[in-house]
Amino acid sequence: MPEQTQRPSLRASGRPVTIDPEAVARQALELFATRGYDAVSMAEIAAEAGIGRKSLYRYFESKAAIVWGGALGASDVSDRVLEESVRNGVAVEVGLLASTAAIVDSLPDLEVTRGRLRLISEHAELMAQSPLIFEEQRGRVEDYLVQCGAPQEEAHYLSVAYSTVNFAAWIRWARGVEDSPVNCLARALEVLRFPQQ
Repeated sequence: MPEQTQRPSLRASGRPVTIDPEAVARQALELFATRGYDAVSMAEIAAEAGIGRKSLYRYFESKAAIVWGGALGASDVSDRVLEESVRNGVAVEVGLLASTAAIVDSLPDLEVTRGRLRLISEHAELMAQSPLIFEEQRGRVEDYLVQCGAPQEEAHYLSVAYSTVNFAAWIRWARGVEDSPVNCLARALEVLRFPQQ
């Protein structure tokens, strides 16, 4: 009987590899940029990242979740700044800009964020998710505006306008060359008129 050769295991034994979701997202974005978003599968992303598919799915339920992942989790930072702005009685637009700047500062890698936003802007499927992704944050802005003295209906419409203009500024930044999105976000905020406290 011929002797069977054993193939070495590709996985190291011992503790599982620690997964850095931002690193996985960066690798996925590189794959999307080279081969196209639609052509890349979750299995290929897992292989590129050197992790199992099950591990990938524990962090991201879909390719869209990988792309949108950078937009999630910023609300805690934003909430703290908005609450502080209400306590300190600062002008509405100053509080909103400070809140957005805090979100920018909390992002682990602005270039990954830029890549994500460019991809979102190029795919209708991803763009269509933006109202759902930002609805919770829009509601927080509405609450903030009410706390600042805006009537409920006006606060609702202003929060919708703010969310739309803010997202447009992020996309404009992503397609441009500025290092930070803060200036784009500040310019976008200037087109809105908020009630004075």
